[in-house]
Amino acid sequence: MGKHVLIVEDDELVADHLAALVRDQLDCTPHVAGSTGHAMALASQRVDFGFLDIKLADGLTFPLAKHLREQGVPFVFVSASDPAKVPPDLATAPFLRKPVSPPQLLAAARQHL
Repeated sequence: MGKHVLIVEDDELVADHLAALVRDQLDCTPHVAGSTGHAMALASQRVDFGFLDIKLADGLTFPLAKHLREQGVPFVFVSASDPAKVPPDLATAPFLRKPVSPPQLLAAARQHL
């Protein structure tokens, strides 16, 4: 498993499902974070792509998204949040509105991996 995919999701079932997709369908190593603090720690390591929920129990992932963008790491927001609430400097990032089908998630990742 060559590439590393950051999954930022505080719903454990959704995170587990996404991790299985990343591992089984993309042959990548998933790194799951359920909080913004844990996500930032993981983002300081090797990451090739990210799936980011926007609202977590401990805050929003916009600072993380900006950090990933600065590092040149592509990511996709995967959220039930309103896409209009994304800050203007992140508005060009791909956005998948939950619920999202596995083929949509895989297609979004494959564009960047």
